[in-house]
Amino acid sequence: MRKPFAVDAATAFDYVGQTVLIETQWDEEPASFWQCVTIAGVVLPVDGMKGAPCFLAVELSSATQEASEIYFHNIRTIRVMRHRDRRGSGNVLDRVALPNSARSGAALPARRNGHVPSNGSTGAAHP
Repeated sequence: MRKPFAVDAATAFDYVGQTVLIETQWDEEPASFWQCVTIAGVVLPVDGMKGAPCFLAVELSSATQEASEIYFHNIRTIRVMRHRDRRGSGNVLDRVALPNSARSGAALPARRNGHVPSNGSTGAAHP
């Protein structure tokens, strides 16, 4: 049996509004499941309430943008995705480099004794 995700109310509320990478696993499934979500809220148990504590989360890839429950006892790992500038360090979510398929893929000419600009342009017209 896995150790459940241990969090108190104050820590749980610190996740609200954060974008997180979360790993969940269910007892019925052999493999874990990773997803990137924004935590929209927290449901904590109160006397007389049925159910377990959970996050209300919106999956970044969701077309409907509806919140779903992620129960604390299913969480194995949770990591807050932090923004950094170019000089900082840390995790980056909004500056992921995507392949640019519109580029030709042609190799740029080598720099020859500094006569070719660093962008590879020779200044000559290419048909």
